[in-house]
Amino acid sequence: MDTYNFWQDFFDTYQSLSDWLKVLWLIVPPAFVLGLVALTLRFRLAGRQMNGALDGELVYSVRRDAQNRIHIISHMPLGDSNPPLLLLDPAGDDKAEHGREQHIG
Repeated sequence: MDTYNFWQDFFDTYQSLSDWLKVLWLIVPPAFVLGLVALTLRFRLAGRQMNGALDGELVYSVRRDAQNRIHIISHMPLGDSNPPLLLLDPAGDDKAEHGREQHIG
């Protein structure tokens, strides 16, 4: 076992492969490395663009407690002058009482 050489065995096996497999051995590793570099660069660029897009103000936080209840915490003072939430149907309760439905179409 002292005369065994891994690289000699590896290259002997490579030489005995068909031509198509030799081409695959030459193409696949560089293609894998280029694909990995492209994915890494895309991820880093997307991360930088997302960090630049967060230039607003924090309005709400959503938290889940130990009892699996969800709490929505407002970070803005609630007033009539500048509501942080747009209510699309503020009169929904009285429509339900009268039995009318509104279809948008």
